[in-house]
Amino acid sequence: MLTKTLTSEPVGEIKAVVVEPSVARCTPRSRFAALATFLAIVAQFGLIVMVVGYWQLESLPLARLMALAFAGFVIHHLLPVRFRLPFFAMLSLVAVITGVGHFGPNIWRSWLIGKMTTTGFLYHLLPGSTLIGIGLGLIGLCHLPIRFAARVGLVAVAGAGLAFLRGHSQWFPDVSEMWVILGSMFMFRLMIYLYDLKHRTAPFSLAHAVSYFFLLPNVCFPLFPVVDYKTFCSTYYNEDWPPIYQTGLKWIFRGVIQLLLYRIIYQFAPLDVYKLTSALDVAGCMLGMYLLYLRISGTFHLIVGLLHMFGFNLPETHHLYLLASSFTDFWRRINIYWKDFVMKLFFYPMHFKLRRMGTVWALSLATLGTFLATWLLHSWQWFWIRGMPLFNWKDFSFWMILAVLVLVTAIYETTRVRKRTLTPSRVTLRQRLILGLQAAGVFSLMCILWAYWSCQSWAEFETLIDAASRPTFREMMIVLGTLLLVCVCAMLWGRSSRETSEGRSTPATRAPFHFWPSAATVAIGALCLLILPSIATRVIPRLKPVIARLHGDTLNARDMAQQRRGYYEELDVGGMDNWQWHNAEEPEGWSRGKKAFYRERSDFLLKDLAPSMSTVLGGTPCTSNSLGLRDREYQRAKPAKTYRIVLLGASNDMGTGVKDDQTYENLVEDRLNARVPDARYSRYEILNLSVAADTILQRVLRLEEEGFGFQPDAAILSVTAVDEQVMASHIRKALIQGVEPPPGYREVVESVVHRARVNGKMPAVMIDRRLQPYFTELCKWSFQRFAQECTQRGVRPLVIYRPMPADFSGMESAARRQIIGLARNAGLEVLDLSPAFDSVADRSSLMLAKWDDHTTALGHRLLADMLYEGVVPLLFASQSTQQVSHLEKP
Repeated sequence: MLTKTLTSEPVGEIKAVVVEPSVARCTPRSRFAALATFLAIVAQFGLIVMVVGYWQLESLPLARLMALAFAGFVIHHLLPVRFRLPFFAMLSLVAVITGVGHFGPNIWRSWLIGKMTTTGFLYHLLPGSTLIGIGLGLIGLCHLPIRFAARVGLVAVAGAGLAFLRGHSQWFPDVSEMWVILGSMFMFRLMIYLYDLKHRTAPFSLAHAVSYFFLLPNVCFPLFPVVDYKTFCSTYYNEDWPPIYQTGLKWIFRGVIQLLLYRIIYQFAPLDVYKLTSALDVAGCMLGMYLLYLRISGTFHLIVGLLHMFGFNLPETHHLYLLASSFTDFWRRINIYWKDFVMKLFFYPMHFKLRRMGTVWALSLATLGTFLATWLLHSWQWFWIRGMPLFNWKDFSFWMILAVLVLVTAIYETTRVRKRTLTPSRVTLRQRLILGLQAAGVFSLMCILWAYWSCQSWAEFETLIDAASRPTFREMMIVLGTLLLVCVCAMLWGRSSRETSEGRSTPATRAPFHFWPSAATVAIGALCLLILPSIATRVIPRLKPVIARLHGDTLNARDMAQQRRGYYEELDVGGMDNWQWHNAEEPEGWSRGKKAFYRERSDFLLKDLAPSMSTVLGGTPCTSNSLGLRDREYQRAKPAKTYRIVLLGASNDMGTGVKDDQTYENLVEDRLNARVPDARYSRYEILNLSVAADTILQRVLRLEEEGFGFQPDAAILSVTAVDEQVMASHIRKALIQGVEPPPGYREVVESVVHRARVNGKMPAVMIDRRLQPYFTELCKWSFQRFAQECTQRGVRPLVIYRPMPADFSGMESAARRQIIGLARNAGLEVLDLSPAFDSVADRSSLMLAKWDDHTTALGHRLLADMLYEGVVPLLFASQSTQQVSHLEKP
């Protein structure tokens, strides 16, 4: 147990005494029971480490940290009590050095066997060592033997200097990764530390300070609970170790469950505003956006659980916040550590100073000031993690709306406090029913408010509401049934007295602790998470792709298509191994030639390529010929004995990011000319009419207006799994710009526009959402038009399916089947190139860069190989053998 002695002694001399646990002083039988208890804890911890690695939770560094924490826990427990805190401090520093510098086993192995020089080995130590040096310097400033106000001033100046360097982190590329963790460790904890240092509320020592600032799990979690220093010290082994450790394991397991639930919601909930077609979809989208917070709740449970394994008996960070019965109750339950942080540093000081104005006025101003501070501190947090502050009307309005809701309920509760004290202690069924109805109301309003916060713009939120404007009776009953479920859960479990992170005893924590039932639950649950997925996939093979999507942080369909996330998803850089593919910053000059290479048109095609242009696209030189094609020079008139093909596609087909002679169409052309598959022709030409972002509708129109003028013998229409998704942007831009479709296209486009009830004055996101149900119809019409126009001109039509470089979302297969089916139904021959990438284990290696998902030169070579093997028998074999390629997938 920890006993604090606060006297008039100088701060540095405050004493802390840790008493040996009573378990260690008992009889041999008790010692055996203690050993069995410890071994059970070790077994559970080992199982959880395996679960984290098996499900690839968050990131690879977390799996390494869990292994380090497991080994450190065993050593930490076996050490004498007086050595445990210094050991934890040293272990935390080791975690910083290895985590920030990506200092894994491979680095050690490479250095030991001579594959890595000592300089290269030490280079990996630089980011973590720099972070530790800066951190120790900040701690030292807090303890300088000068006036406290001067120390605060020096810390503020140092913080401002570090913030300036964070804003220009590109100046120091060798240590750029350490800024995020540095900010996470010190941006809020320094405030608490200085506050407690001033008021002398806790013991201070080097071991305490290092342990507090460099908390072991922090290196893997930039979004970290704001641990109170006083609580951190006072809860260190404040009771016997079995309940502390077992509570930690229980919370770690709870965090793992919440992280897996988050993945299920993220992958399968209808989160894409553009694709909402009913009020039920809208309700699911709002609920899903709210429940995405499970990632924060889950990681916080995991973090605090890990700290329990080293004796820090901290309280939980979240407590049944989905069942809050009022907005003040919600504020007390969600992110309890943050609530206590702002209450301690902002609310209480303001409230005490304003008491003379009256209770209501003091409460009102202090509450509004606290939420204003919360908004500013979240922007400060965003700056350290993302590199730029977050100041926008949506974020500000969210916090102010929540502030007003909390304030109104707080005033109501304050004025009714006397009536509360007169009520009997026994809770009646009527009180439980009222509590449940209140919880259902708060839950529904928070879903709406959270969806407003998560939407990228007011127009997107307006579109969300628009999609829910016509609910059916069935949809309303389903929504009411969900709220009824919340009501029942709140009636059963909604009452709670846990409102603080101060570590004070509550009825819940004073209840008898049952070790073995808890240990059995954790162990059996961990074993189920390890074994059941394999059994499920063998019994029900259809579950295999579902389970596969839950392994690792893979992007869902919404983020793959739109690359958008809400506040907390944007901030999460702890598990960015897959996320960063669509969130990395593009280097300067990577696509500097876009404006020069493309030129706008005033007709329905909207744009084309500038002729005879040389520039840079995707970090690679890119040229267009005199005909305005991203291709070699060709004569407009087809030469004699030449078999000419026109290719119609988008940016990947155009060859963005690869050199002119590396595009798959040029590779196929070279091979055709080298092998001459048909003796009737002495030359083969493939003219690339592809233009970035062209939809199927534009490709067919481009064939009619430009392609047929080249007298082609065959026309290849390239399609992908995302073609339906980009159809709306073309029609939306045409509507906004007032561009009329050409004859032949006007009837179908105007019919869709009329039925979708869209016009050019509506928000773009609303136009896209309302057009979404008609994508399949437009694709079907485009294929039919392609087949008809080619047949009338004696041109051989061919559709190829081109796979995406990487399929993070796991949704390509279904979209591929649908678009290939539409092409076949139009009577078109289809060549499926999706097996071209099957030989590549890591599909992300086929992407140009983390910030650019275009296909690499390797991907173009693989596409060229399969296209050549498929197109030769289709276009140059005898009539009797012409058929759909055997390369098609079922």
